[in-house]
Amino acid sequence: MCLAAFAVDASDAFALVVAANRDESHLRPTADANWWSEPDGILGGRDLEAGGSWLAVDRRGRLAAVTNQPAPRGSAYTGSRGRLVSDYLAGRRSPGEFCGRRAGESASYGPYNLLLFDGEGLFHSVNRSPAERLAAGVHVLSNAPLGTPWPKVTFAASRLAACLDAARRPEDLAGQLFEMLQTRQVRGEATQGAALHWRTQTVFVRDDRYGTRSATVVLMSRDGEVTFSERRFGADGRLQGESSFRFRPVRAGGPQASR
Repeated sequence: MCLAAFAVDASDAFALVVAANRDESHLRPTADANWWSEPDGILGGRDLEAGGSWLAVDRRGRLAAVTNQPAPRGSAYTGSRGRLVSDYLAGRRSPGEFCGRRAGESASYGPYNLLLFDGEGLFHSVNRSPAERLAAGVHVLSNAPLGTPWPKVTFAASRLAACLDAARRPEDLAGQLFEMLQTRQVRGEATQGAALHWRTQTVFVRDDRYGTRSATVVLMSRDGEVTFSERRFGADGRLQGESSFRFRPVRAGGPQASR
């Protein structure tokens, strides 16, 4: 069960803060976060099976993320939901235009939550819906409709808000968010938890076959700097590697990026 926590216009220092876990089969081939050569100008991890991503940014300071929702048993789709992320960032359409077009192709994709940031606003869409601009504040979703109060979702929302209040420096905030993303304690009362899958109750999922493969923190500061950090984990839940990138979105002239 993936997790994506966003804070938009909820901080004096940051226009957007993202903390997300990708939960996936440990056998699915994946490339570490890096700048892509094709399409050019995209930064993020990459699914080597279908070619898309679960979370990425571009040199213009836009961001896209997707979480899957359960599909009816026996369903088959021609499109990869991860390609929604790369297609948006590789193009020039606004969130409204992009989601409007994809709504007409909804039968091609399994159910999803799509989050798009255009540099000013954060938008949410599902298969057959237009883009809806989200209000300023903290928003968290997993593999269910936005607003579903799974224990891991409500915990992440409260922790993200607390981190924004407590952190004094970007590196402090990133560290606190990674700590939150690696929380392995089961959440939720027993009476409620009995009716829920255990993966809806723990932020970090450790499982031999399907678990948390990576944690990503993205900070977009008010002064124009983007920090993109990724930590990667093995099936045993141990850290296997990490990467961090800083750059200023391209407004005019050439890109300024560093690793």
